Amino acid sequence: MRKRRLTGLTGIAMAALLALSAAPGGASPAAEPWSGGFADFPSDSWKQQWGFVAEGDWGFDRMTPQGEELDVFYGKGSSAPSCGDCPSEGGGQFYTDFRSIGRDDLADAPVLHLSYQVRFPADWDFGQRGGKLPGLYGGPPGQASGGEHGDAWSTRYMWRIRSDEPKATVYVYDPSMGDGYGEDVGLGSWLWQADDQWHTVEQAVDRTNGTITVWYDGREVLNEQGIREIADIPFSGIFFSTFFGGHDTSWGPGKDVHAQFRDFRVAESPTR
Repeated sequence: MRKRRLTGLTGIAMAALLALSAAPGGASPAAEPWSGGFADFPSDSWKQQWGFVAEGDWGFDRMTPQGEELDVFYGKGSSAPSCGDCPSEGGGQFYTDFRSIGRDDLADAPVLHLSYQVRFPADWDFGQRGGKLPGLYGGPPGQASGGEHGDAWSTRYMWRIRSDEPKATVYVYDPSMGDGYGEDVGLGSWLWQADDQWHTVEQAVDRTNGTITVWYDGREVLNEQGIREIADIPFSGIFFSTFFGGHDTSWGPGKDVHAQFRDFRVAESPTR
């Protein structure tokens, strides 16, 4: 006997039930991943797609789209904008917001993965001390960076020069710190490479137990319970933050340099 085709609301409801039952253990299927590039940066359409937050941003005059890549310029001797006597400026920063683009599913997820690719040219200068790279954040913008501690958290990366090597770390702010600046988690777990090649870095933040896991070029390099008191603070978005610093000239590069970023992805499970 020929099977009758499901139509209308009945068919839609049945399809939803079948999709749900197909998920392992009958659990809700994972949310669709989000991805973003820079071809139309920083147009209104780009801001809408990324959920750009008009707060805490700076350095857009030093960030230039090159196809789907974003080239970031860092001036000789530059540091954070708070550096009052730096001879030049460098880097840039902006926040994004998942809820503003209708992605409450990502904001409320217990675990999120953020991956992107970064390229440091072969003549890149890591400076004498260190610098920041993008990561995830939760809570209001501006309350988990620059020595500010509110009901918020962030997990940017850093490079820190130790024994003349650019050692990597996850630079954590969380509500348990009270004051001061952030804390290094997993310092030296891997090295940033300046070889004019694209390298993929991925972090997973588990809000339920405070675990941070990092993969560098697909290899797990860090798995540590390094962030506290964030179970009740949902994911807000991406904290794109990159500069040398620190807050004084001792952090800056010895010459003008550029780095490139591309292929940002956010998902509830590994992105690659």
